[in-house]
Amino acid sequence: MAHLSQHEVEACRQTFAQFDKTGAGTVSTHEVPSILTALGYYTTEEDVAAHTHQDDGEGNTEFGLEDVLRLIESRKQLSAADTDDTDTVEAFVALGGKADRSGKVLVEKLRNTIKEFELTIDLDMMLAELDKEQTGSIDYKEFKSLLD
Repeated sequence: MAHLSQHEVEACRQTFAQFDKTGAGTVSTHEVPSILTALGYYTTEEDVAAHTHQDDGEGNTEFGLEDVLRLIESRKQLSAADTDDTDTVEAFVALGGKADRSGKVLVEKLRNTIKEFELTIDLDMMLAELDKEQTGSIDYKEFKSLLD
């Protein structure tokens, strides 16, 4: 794993083994948050659901060690991005997006905010590049590029 140190991978391997009671190389999705907490990472049920890969046929979704390592990498990347983009994310959320960078900002709300603060921004020109489909909303990536 490129973003995890050898020490982090080994700590994850040892912690994973403690939860893998059967030695099958998998743990249930219900155990993943506990594994991550033991390793010092916070996760949500949505994170776990987004990284689900295997179904054991009984409705119990299983995670392998590689899945857990990918989830940890994802948490680390989001954490690093959070420190770099805190102000941008806060502005995105204030305009209707979500803190996890999902959701959309309505162009009309953005336009009204620009007018309210009397900013001299040519939003139409900027949106011509970003919102080519003219959907009337922009996602986080598009919003961030407005500010870059």
